[in-house]
Amino acid sequence: MNIKHFKNGTVRSLDDQGRMFSEFIVADGKIVATGDNVTKWLPLVEETIDCSGKFIFPAFIESHAHPLHYALQQRMINCSPSETSTINDLLLAVEEKVKVAKEGEWLIGFGWDESLMKEGRQPTIEELDEVAPNNPLFLKRTCVHNAVANSKAFEASGLPLTIENPKGGKFERKNGVLTGLVQENAMDLFKVPPVTIEDQKKCWEEAERSFLSWGLTTLHDMAITKEDLKVYQQLHREGNLNVKIRLWLWANDQMGWIGVKDSTYDLGIESHFGDDYLSIQGMKFMLDGSVGGRTAAVAQPYENSDGTGILYMNADTIQQQVETSIAQGLRVAIHGIGERAIEMALRAIESAASTEQNIKSRHRIEHVALATEEQLKRMAEEGIVAASSTGFIYSIGDSYLNNLGSKRAARVFPNRTMRNLGVLAPNNSDFPVCDGNPLLGIYAAVTRKTLNGQSLGTEECLTVDEAFRSYTIDAAKSGCDERLIGSLEVGKYADFIMFERDPYNLPPEQLKDLKVQETYVAGECLFNLRSE
Repeated sequence: MNIKHFKNGTVRSLDDQGRMFSEFIVADGKIVATGDNVTKWLPLVEETIDCSGKFIFPAFIESHAHPLHYALQQRMINCSPSETSTINDLLLAVEEKVKVAKEGEWLIGFGWDESLMKEGRQPTIEELDEVAPNNPLFLKRTCVHNAVANSKAFEASGLPLTIENPKGGKFERKNGVLTGLVQENAMDLFKVPPVTIEDQKKCWEEAERSFLSWGLTTLHDMAITKEDLKVYQQLHREGNLNVKIRLWLWANDQMGWIGVKDSTYDLGIESHFGDDYLSIQGMKFMLDGSVGGRTAAVAQPYENSDGTGILYMNADTIQQQVETSIAQGLRVAIHGIGERAIEMALRAIESAASTEQNIKSRHRIEHVALATEEQLKRMAEEGIVAASSTGFIYSIGDSYLNNLGSKRAARVFPNRTMRNLGVLAPNNSDFPVCDGNPLLGIYAAVTRKTLNGQSLGTEECLTVDEAFRSYTIDAAKSGCDERLIGSLEVGKYADFIMFERDPYNLPPEQLKDLKVQETYVAGECLFNLRSE
């Protein structure tokens, strides 16, 4: 038994009682004693770690993200606003990739956001054709619900310029001519080459270093395909999975990904199959798009538009699919951003739950950006988790203001209302849609400020303690993992982080600049800022 004594720290357990202590014992990766109860263990200690007064918290849990997609993003053209703040910047980034690419090779990019570009628009098909005349080019928006493509991408995919819109998708046109903007299910029609399992595994190590530097030790991957499952299994088997991964299986053929619901049902796999480091959570469904891309299914039209977004399926279809998943022993998570999508998701779960033996199974609605108070009351009654993507407020909140107007934008991600009504609402970033650093999400939850400093509905602010809990114990509960992680208590994994400064006693504006000093997984230090 490997026994360690951590002493001279200021530990916030974030348990139900809010206990604090200065020392604890870790044996074989789990906490076995805290505070005054460490004494009997001291003769058995093999290693003592002096925490030198650092502030210690449970490690962060990302309850909604796309870790494998983030890993692969490192090989894509970086179109993020920090790198491409103008159309010219973006085109130059494409040109650099074209220089080293073979003729006819697909070029993939990710991260553009027209609301944060100087011109306030996406690049046109003509601009893309000029810089990449001989390569299919496909650049995904930061929300992953829209993309821009050049003429070569249409040609290589066998798509005529006269192609009609598919159900649940759209090819934008102006005066009958394609602009290059592709929305939702229309993205599925492009024959973007798949990435090999070996390539994904090669990208993982660098990505995992980022996760640990942010203090993340458990992550929910929300769009698992057959190939993704193979990647994670191989990483785990080969000893290269250092963080805990929770898998949500991608249900249907959407957004260029092949669904796995039928094959999963055939195999009889149920929720929580796996071990403490790699396990299946349930089935993930998509109902609408994004506010930034104006494809979320909102109740009232977007600003300066008559559009109200896109629904991927009708009410009968999602209800049948949800009922089947629950009957098969799988929890469900349904992407619903706009009011109309949230309502459809809520009714589907309510209907299925009425016949379910365990009504409090913590089924989830993802993002819930524009949930009404009436909808939230029903979620509380049914024990439905609201996976609140509060990280959006900071990273892409300005596009919410542009597309919804100030009145509607003020009520997005209503965390205070959720908490007051008793809705379990773990905060998340949905990275790489947004920056994956949980401290930015905590900053957003506490201040409700966007990247450009605008405030969205400050009456929905959380306290610092509530925000930290939303990324720790609340996130653990959203995955039915509270017996293992989420707080620093006896019997749980010693997954924790250290800060030089106390987040609870900082001016809120400084939260976004706070740095994790050390990250521990099962009592082992896997990240130390001093040695980076």
